[in-house]
Amino acid sequence: MKIKLELFELKNLLIEAATLGAEAAEKRRAPASDRISQREVCRWLKSLGHKPSLLQELKREHNVKGERNGTGRNSPMMYSRLEIEAALAAYKSFDSVNNL
Repeated sequence: MKIKLELFELKNLLIEAATLGAEAAEKRRAPASDRISQREVCRWLKSLGHKPSLLQELKREHNVKGERNGTGRNSPMMYSRLEIEAALAAYKSFDSVNNL
């Protein structure tokens, strides 16, 4: 099976891959900086032009996993920035390849 990509799409995929690599390096260097709260994730997704409900969709499809920041029922849910960025990049790549 041959896949044809426009040069522009290929460039964007490579930029996204490099960004994910940088995020992975940052996570190894300072693991605490990779963790963001559910509220921050929703703000971040909104700033990227996505609906905040995208987080629930990513969780439902098991593409991201949240963890409580404590043992209490009201402890904030924390997510990995790298995991979310990887899921978003996968969706973009999937759309680029399947829209050919």
